[in-house]
Amino acid sequence: MVALHDRCVPGTRGNIDHLVIAPAGLFVVDAKHYEGRLRIRTRAVSRTDNRLYVGGRDCSHLAENMGWQVKAVETLLASVEVAMPVTPVLCFIDVDWPLLFAPSSFRGVRLEDPKTLRKLITATPALDASAIDKLAASWPRGFRAVGIRRMR
Repeated sequence: MVALHDRCVPGTRGNIDHLVIAPAGLFVVDAKHYEGRLRIRTRAVSRTDNRLYVGGRDCSHLAENMGWQVKAVETLLASVEVAMPVTPVLCFIDVDWPLLFAPSSFRGVRLEDPKTLRKLITATPALDASAIDKLAASWPRGFRAVGIRRMR
């Protein structure tokens, strides 16, 4: 497994917190340090408008912001002629998760904590070690590397 941290996205002011190339695939991870109970609620005005809350804070925009990050990674993968799914993940640190019926995703974005993220990225191997190393070594120079760390 290879983790690429704090990657600048060419042509934007934005960054990607973590790119993880793991046995289960490629993950774009946005880490958030929030406190409070995580839940998905329906707005009273519209029963079809679900919102992601941490404590009293509406965090729905976090899932929406994952779209441009995934698109940037997919574009980069296409430039090196690699086709593979990219899984967006919001990793919440210090959030209170419901004991029953904890949400696993919101608007196509996985919702994880550090422990469940580790399980997710190591589950159901889709890539072997040589494929992981090859993808990490050929990672396009467009995403400026701040650090590369091999995880065990």
